[in-house]
Amino acid sequence: MNHTRSALTFPAAMLVVFVLAVGSVGAANVVRVGGSKSGSSVALQRGNRLVVSLKGNATTGYAWKVRSVNKSVLKPLGVAYVQNPNPKHLLGVGGVYRLPFKALARGTTVLKLVYVRGKEFGGSYTLRVVVS
Repeated sequence: MNHTRSALTFPAAMLVVFVLAVGSVGAANVVRVGGSKSGSSVALQRGNRLVVSLKGNATTGYAWKVRSVNKSVLKPLGVAYVQNPNPKHLLGVGGVYRLPFKALARGTTVLKLVYVRGKEFGGSYTLRVVVS
């Protein structure tokens, strides 16, 4: 039986797995911003993810939505709503909307979000995003 061959390839295989794992973690850095960042700028690297977290209350019918963004620079990945803890099971409890994006290409875009219910306007959020 030849154990030498498998003994030599095992460390090499482990090195490849380690490099791939570390490389994928570094490529997917997440930058998180909240409501206080409206009107400011954020810098991202290509491949980074941006998560904008904004207070809201889905029970009112209002929701945060993307009004405008250059989708070739910053790709919207959806929206998630997380209700605040509600141990007393009260109605009308607010929460946080999380809007994730992926930085696709070098460039600058202005991300404009709106808090709307149908045609009713409840607020806005603007962020200048620079991707390098």
